[in-house]
Amino acid sequence: MGSPEFALFGLNALAQSHHEIVGVVTREDKIKGRKKLPLPTVVKTRSEELGLKVFTPKNPNEGEFLEEIKKLNADIIVVSAYGKILKSEILAMPKYGVMNIHGSLLPLYRGASPINSAIKNGDTKTGITIMYLDEGMDEGDICLKKTLEIGENENFDSLRDRMGALGGEMLIEALELIEKGSAPRIRQRKDAATYCNLMTRDDELINWQQNLGEIHNHIRSISPNPGAFTYFGKEPIKILETTKEFAEYTGKPGEFLGAQKNQGVQIGANGGYLWLITVKPAGKKAMKALDWYRGLRNTENIKFTNEPIE
Repeated sequence: MGSPEFALFGLNALAQSHHEIVGVVTREDKIKGRKKLPLPTVVKTRSEELGLKVFTPKNPNEGEFLEEIKKLNADIIVVSAYGKILKSEILAMPKYGVMNIHGSLLPLYRGASPINSAIKNGDTKTGITIMYLDEGMDEGDICLKKTLEIGENENFDSLRDRMGALGGEMLIEALELIEKGSAPRIRQRKDAATYCNLMTRDDELINWQQNLGEIHNHIRSISPNPGAFTYFGKEPIKILETTKEFAEYTGKPGEFLGAQKNQGVQIGANGGYLWLITVKPAGKKAMKALDWYRGLRNTENIKFTNEPIE
């Protein structure tokens, strides 16, 4: 059971193993674009390529879907970023329970955005937890846990892919332990738990009153998609890639300070300079920040702002 890119790693790992995948459950198609065409999840597309049986229930906890799942008689259900809550009837179905590939070192970052949150908070380490799912919010017992370093300028996509690959490997390891009857069950420490929420549009807006490190981490935590944005005049612009330079800066946050060929476009921030590497102006494709800057008619007294300015 899974939906976005992160879930592909577990699916592919299972497909390449000796285990039999009796069915795949993913979120329903989204209707997108001017033509209102259905857009399947990447998990559905990959599952169909593999010739697997795919289910896309609106509510996985009721109706005919539950009967269909019972007929599959699965030994175990694996969940990876499925995006919907599973209730007790499904959790109790498989002989060996429901395993979840979670993108954090539980009990840290229980919830829907653990990878984004680790980057946004400036963490230098994160990891994958293979856990037994229960009705709580990522509260089940831990089977396996492994750590990964987070690069100083690493963005969400890069970290997601590295974590996804590790999660796929750990899933197969956990299944082997279950087959042998030696899989551990380690209770989580409730007093050490932290939580993260689903990302919203409000989380994408850059706040220039924050310090340099916070802005840099915010940008890379949601890059390249959906991408952090700010306002340049009245138009929104996404900032997709940056580096930071700590220094004493007493000017206005968001102010343009010039450009350098080897570093990008220099922006003032509380605590130093933010160097823009890649940006995406409204209605255009992503481009080098230097190319965008050179195309501006006037580069005097310009700045980014938290709100649109006419």
